[in-house]
Amino acid sequence: MNLSLNLNLYLNLNFFFPCMKQHYLHSLLLLIFLLPILTFGQEAIGLNPPSLKWRQFDTPAGKFIYPKGLDSLAYRVAGLTHAMRLRDTSIVGEGYTQRVPTILQPLSTLPAGFSTPAPWRNELYLTPPQNSFLGPAPWLDLLTIHEYRHTQQFYKANQGFTRFYQVLMGQTGWLLNSLMGQPLWFREGDAVVTETIYSKGGRGRLPSFNMEYRALRLAGRQFSYEKGNWFSYRDFVPNPYRSGYYMVNKLRREHGPDIWQRILDDTYRRKGFFYPFSRAMKSLTGYSTPKLYEATMAELDSTFEAQDRALLLREGKTITKSPNGTFTSYRFPHYLNNGHLVVEKSAFDAISAFWEVGDDTSEKKIFTRGIYTTDHEGLIVAGDLMAWAESAFDPRWVNRDYSVIKTYNISTGKKRQLTHKSRLFAPAPSYDGEFIAALEIDEQYRYQMVILDATSGEEIRRLPNTYNDFFSQFRWTEDNASLVSIVTNKKGNALVKIDAENGERETLIDFTDVPLSRPFAKGDTVYYSAGYGGINNIFALNTQTKVTFQLTSARFGAFDPAVSADGKRLAYSNYTADGYEVKEVALQADNWVPFNDAPTSILQFHEPSLAQEGEDLTVTLVADSFKSRKFHALTHGLFKLYGWFPLPNYPDLGAEFYTRNIMSSLTGTIGGLYNTNEQALRGYARFTYAGLYPLIDLEGTMGEKQTKTLVFQQGLEDPIVFEQKLQEKMLSAGFRLPFNLTQGTHRSSLELGAAYQLFEIDYLDTLDQALGTQRFPALQASIGFSRLRATARRHVKPRWGQVLAGNYRRSLDDDGAEMLLAVGHLYFPGFSRNHSFNVGGAYQQEAIVDAYRFINQFNRARGYQAAPYEDLYKVSANYELPIAYPDLSLGSVAFIQRIRGNFFYDHAQGTLVGAHQMMRSAGAEILLDFRLFRLFQVNGGLQYAYLLDEEDPNRRHFFNVVVAQFEFAN
Repeated sequence: MNLSLNLNLYLNLNFFFPCMKQHYLHSLLLLIFLLPILTFGQEAIGLNPPSLKWRQFDTPAGKFIYPKGLDSLAYRVAGLTHAMRLRDTSIVGEGYTQRVPTILQPLSTLPAGFSTPAPWRNELYLTPPQNSFLGPAPWLDLLTIHEYRHTQQFYKANQGFTRFYQVLMGQTGWLLNSLMGQPLWFREGDAVVTETIYSKGGRGRLPSFNMEYRALRLAGRQFSYEKGNWFSYRDFVPNPYRSGYYMVNKLRREHGPDIWQRILDDTYRRKGFFYPFSRAMKSLTGYSTPKLYEATMAELDSTFEAQDRALLLREGKTITKSPNGTFTSYRFPHYLNNGHLVVEKSAFDAISAFWEVGDDTSEKKIFTRGIYTTDHEGLIVAGDLMAWAESAFDPRWVNRDYSVIKTYNISTGKKRQLTHKSRLFAPAPSYDGEFIAALEIDEQYRYQMVILDATSGEEIRRLPNTYNDFFSQFRWTEDNASLVSIVTNKKGNALVKIDAENGERETLIDFTDVPLSRPFAKGDTVYYSAGYGGINNIFALNTQTKVTFQLTSARFGAFDPAVSADGKRLAYSNYTADGYEVKEVALQADNWVPFNDAPTSILQFHEPSLAQEGEDLTVTLVADSFKSRKFHALTHGLFKLYGWFPLPNYPDLGAEFYTRNIMSSLTGTIGGLYNTNEQALRGYARFTYAGLYPLIDLEGTMGEKQTKTLVFQQGLEDPIVFEQKLQEKMLSAGFRLPFNLTQGTHRSSLELGAAYQLFEIDYLDTLDQALGTQRFPALQASIGFSRLRATARRHVKPRWGQVLAGNYRRSLDDDGAEMLLAVGHLYFPGFSRNHSFNVGGAYQQEAIVDAYRFINQFNRARGYQAAPYEDLYKVSANYELPIAYPDLSLGSVAFIQRIRGNFFYDHAQGTLVGAHQMMRSAGAEILLDFRLFRLFQVNGGLQYAYLLDEEDPNRRHFFNVVVAQFEFAN
């Protein structure tokens, strides 16, 4: 799976017209050329509750850490990992991959996994997807193979120039240079090839994985390398897993299975810093990365065109609207009693919602569905009842989330949440509206079919599942007596009919490697989608005669069959280059084409790699002789120093050291900085322990700083303002209570915090001699709340949302130090769907005169310089909108995806000793979303502000170069 680093940086290079100070140019150059050693965001901590008990065992491949009771899963993963380590040498060459710890995460319902060197580990999330995107094989088998391939890639990167980064930054340097040296398309494409040739499944064998490029290329969408291996706001671009799969396969076929091993050796040993991967590939194969992409696409064009000419298409009538240039998808159609269809619709400019579609393609929105992963997404309508699942979240533990069932009665218009804190998937209502069938996956990974009362949500019965097979995509038969479902195990996937009373199964389609999906029962017939021949189509199986018919011959793929109540019409989702559309065919005699033998699959791109070295490692027999013992997650390896960064953030120069234990329950930063302007040194240490319910924070700082101090002197009416140099020591101990309140369509969170702090202040004269010492304790309290509506790709900001935060600090002695800061931001829809109108406010009250001043974090009106005030407020209004989606490539330097504009007005007023200062500014920002050096996703641009209350006419026009975000996203 993709692992990206988030690097959030706010860089203001401000200057007044017409001069730009030279040192700002130096700062910008420093930013560009020292990007690899800037601090990037930390991963989440506090993943699992302390009640979860863990076990561990050691093998030659590494340590395996898993929850108590999941021994068989852990041994299975260990056996596959060991088999990969022994048999797959195409990328690591001679010798074995370094031992790696592997953690099996049981609490999340989201299918995922990742591998990283910082700290060195793999994490596998155990819940299989309902929409099997890895293929008809056990989820954990394919996930293990995929993620261990990433481990091999990282291991291979630990040579040559990476060693310099490892000395400079530890394991973070290893990770960073690994990602810089291996493009995302290579890492994921190589892992997809590996999962495909070392199992009976894998994405490379799936028609749905290949259809996106087939549709685009046959529609004439010939994107450049820069666009084709990232993403676009204008067009749908398949993710780099797809392009990488084709490109990796092509070079393996032409230059042998060890070609990528040789390319990586050359990349890290000889090709230096600038685009080493592309230059290594060029020297060994003659292809640069863009040339390989172009050659691969040209080969695909030839293959796809030949396949397309051989098709005899039989497609229905399109009954959904044309997307009008915006990528739009209609999925999961179902007929209503009035003959209309209900569908799930999503688009680049709209989040997923349920819509009613009429015979004339007219549309009426029913409601917006809540947050859920597309890996489980689905919808079932039977009679008057709709049922679907959404995500719910534990308020504290990051990895604990839920899949809850919701229903909607079409006749009454009532929507209900039927279950709470459940792990229930694929809910299907019965036609009489009395029952809902679903799959429960408990925390011991038992797959259990449950029947619920459709009104109360109470469990009625559980159906037996002797061999713990994985079920997906349930659907009731019309007599409400049975269910049809897809079942998956080591033999592949099958279509079965299940008695709803006793769980007895009847196999309708035996186990096969051909992907089956979305069964729909109507009378004696079960309709379903299957990928025979390499293209998904709709088939019908007569359960009495056992005769199969093919009902569609789609160009790219047909999915989600549904039949009208009278049995005369079939609706299905048909894939196109512009998204899924809904088509309809009449179920008349000439549409029923007998299907006997599966045609030769057009999915042959992986076959040369399979012939070179592929084998099915999932048949590996796993010994359970490894000795298991307790693993103490709360205390194991708490202080694990894994990385360090030099910080050349002029005028501050220094370094930071990072610690994080493998279970993500403690993280810490230790640093030292020297300010060349003030000639002052300061050090700090911050630790957060997240193994218990509150987050426990410890912090210590020591060093010199300079601040503006206001002092009243006898005989003077106004205070004297001067720069005061001081030496400060601070110790802090506190806690935070984070609450994840996400539900429905909004991501919401609340955090409460408090800390007790001890300060020792030495005020210094110009010779750095102490003028006096001040010691005092202080209390800090904070609150933060965020509630933001989910966004579609083109939304510049959430259409609805609230962000509120408050912080109060006060000394507990009589020295007068005190600060109150409150900020808020409200988001509203703009005039167009992708526009945003948002307003912000902030208020700060601070003890200024004859008092120690805490660190000031107030964001002033744009264009004005910081100054001390006892009371300060600001109100701002912004209107942000997209201007263009140019998809402009500037060679390998930048790929410009979107141009945005923001018009703003800031109104601020500060008060000091009864005097008021107005600070108002108005202006605009031109912002670019672009990819830089094929490594970083950047948001930045130019800001202009006119300062309405600036007395100096030469300083009223203010320009600011704003770099708002870096995301290391290769």
